[in-house]
Amino acid sequence: MASISAYGADLSNNATGPEQREADLRVIAARCGTPAFESAFFRQSTAAVKAGLISKDRTPVDTEKKITALRRSAFVLVASTSDCPAQLAQLAALQRTRSTLIKAARPAFEKGH
Repeated sequence: MASISAYGADLSNNATGPEQREADLRVIAARCGTPAFESAFFRQSTAAVKAGLISKDRTPVDTEKKITALRRSAFVLVASTSDCPAQLAQLAALQRTRSTLIKAARPAFEKGH
């Protein structure tokens, strides 16, 4: 099973970019989570994009467009609902880590804009 870093990176597969990994995480949250979990994960994901945690080389608008374009089928990412508990545990851990990073990045982001 792949592990997820604070930036949404699949640490076992460096072949995909951060935008693809973020798109995959959003799909996993939608497939495995409740509507409330999916909504909270999406809000935090967009906050991470705005804070520059996903891509430092693109604007947040361009990053969001790329993430949207790269979304894959949920069935490709999560073959069975029996995989969901482990996936949700990783997403919850990612949310806790990102929360701290977003809060730390927010003052710098607000000063710059």
